[in-house]
Amino acid sequence: MPVDPIATMWVRLRDEGLDVSGVVSNIKLWDDNPTVIDMLGFEPVVDTVVAAVCSPTLDPVTVALQSSWGGGKSTALKLIEAKLGAIPGVVVVTCDPWEYDDLPKSEIRNLVISQVLEELSTDQSFKDRATGLLKRIGWAKVGATIANMALAREVDVDKLVDVFTPGSAQPTSMAGFRSQFADLVAETPDLEKVVVLIDDLDRCSPDSVVAILEAVKVFLAVPKMAFVVAAEEALIRFAIERSANSGARSTYSDRYLEKIVQIPVRLPTLSRDDAETYIALLLASHRDPDVGTELVAHVAGRRVDARKPYLGAPFPPGADPHQDDLLLAAQVAAGLSHDKWSSPRAIKRFLNAWGVRVSIAQARGAELDLDVMLKLYILEDRFPKSFEALVSQIPEERGAFIDQWEKWANSDGEGGSGKPEQVDDSTREWAASAPSLSVVSGKIDTYLTVAATFTSFSAAEGLSSEILALLDDLISESDPIRRQAVTDILEFDVSIREAAVTRLLERSGAVSTALAIESAKDLAKSDPSLPAVFHDAVRVHALPYIEPESVPDIVDAGGDALVTLEALRDRAGVPPVLKSVVEDEIASLRNQQGR
Repeated sequence: MPVDPIATMWVRLRDEGLDVSGVVSNIKLWDDNPTVIDMLGFEPVVDTVVAAVCSPTLDPVTVALQSSWGGGKSTALKLIEAKLGAIPGVVVVTCDPWEYDDLPKSEIRNLVISQVLEELSTDQSFKDRATGLLKRIGWAKVGATIANMALAREVDVDKLVDVFTPGSAQPTSMAGFRSQFADLVAETPDLEKVVVLIDDLDRCSPDSVVAILEAVKVFLAVPKMAFVVAAEEALIRFAIERSANSGARSTYSDRYLEKIVQIPVRLPTLSRDDAETYIALLLASHRDPDVGTELVAHVAGRRVDARKPYLGAPFPPGADPHQDDLLLAAQVAAGLSHDKWSSPRAIKRFLNAWGVRVSIAQARGAELDLDVMLKLYILEDRFPKSFEALVSQIPEERGAFIDQWEKWANSDGEGGSGKPEQVDDSTREWAASAPSLSVVSGKIDTYLTVAATFTSFSAAEGLSSEILALLDDLISESDPIRRQAVTDILEFDVSIREAAVTRLLERSGAVSTALAIESAKDLAKSDPSLPAVFHDAVRVHALPYIEPESVPDIVDAGGDALVTLEALRDRAGVPPVLKSVVEDEIASLRNQQGR
C-alpha cells in the first residue's frame, strides 16, 4: 500500500512532541478520490470516449485512457460511468483489478471475467444461461489451484483430482468460452452494449497486467462489448516487457498493445492557466461548496465558448469567487514546477501539505499572511536545499540573509548584489516574486520551525510516475536506455535531479549497486550541483553494497570523493580486495591534491 504522507507527518509530529490537538478541527484537506464533478474540463474527452464505446461500427472496441501519474484518469472514468449509466440498454461494469493484485495470474483473469458475468446476471434470463460459463470458470480455477498445490508438493494431487473432476458432460477448460459468451451476449434482449471500465491497471504487477489484458482480448472481446482501460501507457509497456513471455523486448509490448487497444485517448495535460483555474475551484469549493458548484458550471460554460479566463466575470449571482482564493491560486500556479502544476493529484498533495503547515503554524502563534506562508512552502517544495539554508540561519541573522537574497534576485546581474553562497541560482525568480519576505523576516521563525519538521519527507516524496520510470531505466542493463534516462532526468528542475540521485542510491541495496552508482555518477558529472548530493547519498545508503568495480565511478563523480572513500575504507568488515582498491584510489587522490 502507498504511504499516506499526511498521516506520516502526523505521526512524526506526535513523535516530536508537538501538540496538534487544536489543529485537527480547523485543517482543510482535499482527498484523492475520483469525483463526478468536472473541475478539469474533461467533458470533451468523456464525450469522445462515450461515443466510441457506443458506436455500432466499433464492435467490440477497447479504448485506452491515458495520462501521466495523477492526471485524473480515475475521475475521467467516473464521469464516463455517469454518462453511460444514463443511456438505455448500456450496462456498465467497473473493475479495479489492483484490489486483487496479489492473486495468481489465472485467478485474476477469471475474477475479471466472473465480475462481468455477475454484473450481467441481474437479468434472470442471462443469469440462467450464464450459469454454465460461471461453472466453467470455477472448474478452471480449481484446476489452477490444484496445479499450484502440485508445484508446492503440499497435497495428494491424485486424490484431489478425483474429488474435483466433474462429469463428462461438464466442460472443464476455457476452450470454447468466447463463442458461448458471444452467443449469450448477442441473444440477451434489450442489451445494446456492455462497457467494462478498468481502473488503475498501471498499479498492478506485470503478470496481473497481462492477465487482465488477456481476459479482455481472448475471452470477452465479442460484439456488444467495449472496454475502457485507464492506465499510463509507459507503465503498461513496462509491465508487458517484464512479463514472463516478453523476453524484455519493447517490440513485443508495442505489438501486444496494438492488438488490444483500438483507440488510445490521452487526457489533456493541464496548462499553467488550467492549473490556476483548478486551484481556484478547489479553494472556492472548500470555502463554500454551493459557490464551488456554481463556479464549476460557470467555468464549463466558458470553456465551451472558449472564453478566457475560464474563471472570469460576469459570475453567477451570489457566486463570486473570493478575491483571496484567486490571488492564492495565481501564486500557487506561478510557483509550482511543471511536473506539479500539470498534475491534479500533485496539486492536491501540494495544497494539503501546505495546509498542514499553515494550520500548525497558526495554532502555534505564527502571525503571517497566507501568501507569505505559501511563498515559504514553495521554497521548501521546489528548492529544498535553499530552504534548508534559510532554516539553518540563526534567527538574528536571518533578516540580513533574506535581504541579501532578495537584493540579488532583483538586481540586473551586472554589478548587483551577490547571492548568498548557500542558496541555488535557480531561486532568483522565487526570491524576486511577491510578497517580499524582508519586511516579515522577524515573524517567520515559528513557521520555519514547524515546516522544518517535514523537510525530510518533502525532499524525497512525490516523484511522478515519469520520474520513477526513468529511475527504472537508470538501472537497466542496456547502456542506450540508461544514457537516455540520464539525459531525460537532466531536463527537470534541480530538486528533481537531486531527488533522483538520492532515490537511485537509496535503492542500491535492492538493485544492481554497480549500475545504480554508475548512473548516479553520470548524473553528477553532468550537473555541478549534484556531486555533493551523490557523495552524501553514497555514504548514507550505498556503502554496505559497494563492489570494487564501483570505486572508479565514485572518484569520477567529482566532488569530495576522498571523504567517501575514507568512509568506505573505515567500514567494519570491508573485504580485503575492496579495501585494497579503495586505498589505492585514496593514495592517488591525495597525491593529486598534494596532501
